[in-house]
Amino acid sequence: MRSRTILCAVGAALLALSGCRTLRDPGTSPPPPEAPAAAKRSYTVISFTGTVEGISVNGQVRLAQDSVIWGNASKIIEVGRAMATPDSVWVRSAVLGINESTDYQRLQRHAGRAVTFDWLQETLLSDNAEERLNTLARSLGYNATIRITRREQVDRLTFPFTK
Repeated sequence: MRSRTILCAVGAALLALSGCRTLRDPGTSPPPPEAPAAAKRSYTVISFTGTVEGISVNGQVRLAQDSVIWGNASKIIEVGRAMATPDSVWVRSAVLGINESTDYQRLQRHAGRAVTFDWLQETLLSDNAEERLNTLARSLGYNATIRITRREQVDRLTFPFTK
């Protein structure tokens, strides 16, 4: 039970684990209508590589400011995915047999430090995100190395999948 909670916390922290993928052909449906300029949402997309307990993974984090953070990590196949909202965290890994949902109070107890949605968002957007995420993983008892390879702002999330 404790190991699943810890893995849930690492998944949330590594949201720098990312996005839900779709196999739908983007050409089969019309594009969504353009929102007025004031209502457009900006997304931050962060690509990363990392090693946790000797397992190397690649992943992507997609962050909608003050709304939701999606993450996924893969090593040939998807290892896991996570989603954080302002009130809860969800982690799923078919490989590890995990499908957990928790709140931030439970994560804080296991991490021994304040972990909130705002903290995760601030960490992912900060200039020292790698250092902060590595420190969190170590406080949870994991030997981790995370390196951000690309960070970009986009107006719309696109999925690079075709039929």
